[in-house]
Amino acid sequence: MRALSAELPPSVDRDPAVHAELEAAYAQKGPDYAPRTHLKDGDAARYVNRLISEASPYLLQHAHNPVDWHPWSDETLAKAKALDRPVFLSVGYATCHWCHVMEEESFDDEEVAGVLNRYFIPVKIDREQMPALDHFFITATQLQQGHAGWPNSVWMLPDARPFHTGTYFPRDVFLQMLSGIGQSFGSSDQRSEINRMAERLSDAVREITQMAARQSVPLGEDVMRRAAQDLLQMHNALDGGFSQSQQFPQEGYVLWLMDHWRRTGDDASLQVATETLHAIAAGGIHDHVGGGFHRYAVDPNWRTPHFEKMLFNQGLLARAFVEAWEITGEPAFRRAAERTFEYIARDMTDADGAFFAAEDADSMGANGVRHEGLFYAWTPEEVSATAGAEALVALGVDQSPTIEAGAVIHFDPSAVPDFALVDPMLDALRGARDGRVRPIRDDKVIAGWNGLMIRALAEGAAAFNDQAAATRARRAAEVLWSRLWTGDRLRRLWVEGQAREDGALEDYAWLGLGYLALSDATGDPVWRDRAVLLARAMWTTFGDGEGRLKMSQRDGPLGPIYDGADGAVPSGESAALELLARLARRTGDLELDAWARTLRAALSAPMADQPLLRPDALSASRILDEGETGRRQIRAAGKVGIRLHADRLEITIADGWHLNAHDPGPDWLIGADLTGAVADWPAGREVTLSFSKEPLKIYEGVLDIPLSDASGLIELALQACSDEICLEPERIRFRLH
Repeated sequence: MRALSAELPPSVDRDPAVHAELEAAYAQKGPDYAPRTHLKDGDAARYVNRLISEASPYLLQHAHNPVDWHPWSDETLAKAKALDRPVFLSVGYATCHWCHVMEEESFDDEEVAGVLNRYFIPVKIDREQMPALDHFFITATQLQQGHAGWPNSVWMLPDARPFHTGTYFPRDVFLQMLSGIGQSFGSSDQRSEINRMAERLSDAVREITQMAARQSVPLGEDVMRRAAQDLLQMHNALDGGFSQSQQFPQEGYVLWLMDHWRRTGDDASLQVATETLHAIAAGGIHDHVGGGFHRYAVDPNWRTPHFEKMLFNQGLLARAFVEAWEITGEPAFRRAAERTFEYIARDMTDADGAFFAAEDADSMGANGVRHEGLFYAWTPEEVSATAGAEALVALGVDQSPTIEAGAVIHFDPSAVPDFALVDPMLDALRGARDGRVRPIRDDKVIAGWNGLMIRALAEGAAAFNDQAAATRARRAAEVLWSRLWTGDRLRRLWVEGQAREDGALEDYAWLGLGYLALSDATGDPVWRDRAVLLARAMWTTFGDGEGRLKMSQRDGPLGPIYDGADGAVPSGESAALELLARLARRTGDLELDAWARTLRAALSAPMADQPLLRPDALSASRILDEGETGRRQIRAAGKVGIRLHADRLEITIADGWHLNAHDPGPDWLIGADLTGAVADWPAGREVTLSFSKEPLKIYEGVLDIPLSDASGLIELALQACSDEICLEPERIRFRLH
């Protein structure tokens, strides 16, 4: 243990026993621990605060600021109340570029820290650790400022009601604001105005985050058509995507449009989805050298990324590319998904198979200063020396760079690259890039984010017949279950070898959907059964008795918190609706079906009013009523799996069940049939079952039915039976590109 003598932070009178505990926690850090601060005496940090005892990588980044940071807790709010001080809250995450900028400019500055410590109780939250609180406070900022982002800066009363908000502030502006608010809080007249501001803002936040269920309304095709029309109007016809400025992938929109095309044949919806995916796959937002995708592009043509890489993006975009390949067969889509899987396996997987959370946008330069994009950018000289002069044009590096660090590799989205030519160039560049200092990796394992990646891998494994992807999905699923499932509840995080934080609603829903996809891909029912366990625990843990599901087990500052919309990820309630709908379809469980319909009813009014707020819930609603779409479907209450190939139809029937054959014998039986293609049906096995004295012909096990002369729409009719009962006949539609 190292002997340390950390200074007291400026303007702080800390209990000597607390100070000794913090010094001891710092001293117990291992030899590889490097305090993140420029305020050092030799190699030792000059200051230490309460975040030194936290496990979150983001909170530990701030453990040596001169700001006297506290973690969010009831005890911290009680301290603010006892001292009658306002709280300054900063919310961010470990790979957030502007969080780092504000840290270096302000939070690691002794003058700023002195003012902050004098007037406020400073609090830090890792938004990935507490998503419900993050949603509550980002809503406050959005309402007051008209925009929001991270770092999210919030000033609040000791009872946690916010009264002033913002995001990143330059040092001098921030210092002036701290002084002004701190002095105003001590003035009785101005304190009254602060209280009024807190009341108004809190009422507005409460109205959104505690939106009550309204009377159920139908979600018919008119709602779906409006959603499609709105997305077509939002579409950037020149560059793809749904913005004329900075571009986010908007995976929820893309996935909804492909599902809408499969259900309706609306070619415009498919065109918008595939044009967007082509632009994303070709643009600089795609890490062409190492695989995977950056968070978003700062320009409308997808060329210049904001360079952080988040696990949830990899999972959602990989799913979109898998679906697009299944529809179109375009090699660029399959390649984008498979290179994402390779990136996750190579750079984002721990020793046991679970997936890390993120990689930073910034990396260290030769001058010891972090720069955004430095790890990913290239000079023409570097590219030419590593991959050959012809690579300059082939990889788009001959064009003027759009960031200071250099050029970002990108392709023309209107032309398919010659991958046989460019892939060796990219491999050479990856070898060279491996010698650079990598961005910081956030090695938290987040249950829900892993669920999104497990789902993508499982769906890719099924689509591409990729056993390696199935193995990686299964391995991650096993380790998540062993680490984070307690037997009746799910934990959210695995950090520093320990399970931490109660699972949020999104964790249960996203992991459940991942397990369900894994069950579909492997045929192993254990994953479906675990998805059912998660769904049941989810309903009892987060249900409010009125049909809604809360984001978190614990209430927020003003009561329970609800997520009002799908955003960069599906909301917890939308994903929960999808999980319940899919499970009800697979299991025939009437209770799960009833829960799904109750939740949909509670969400239906705002969905009908503004359908694009919840595209994931719209798709889930269709699953509940009409079943799933796509080339791979599970039907007959989970007893029949169907996969449509280019030239054949594969049907897998569960043990103890059968389908009536195409020509079953007795006229009163409904035989399997197909329209839209010519099927070479087998004769079937002749049996006499208990409910009929007449012999009949049935199909069992696995059928492989050759197809020819397929049209754009194929419809399969079937009825699944056991020796005792027959399920309702079903008609399943497959739409071909």
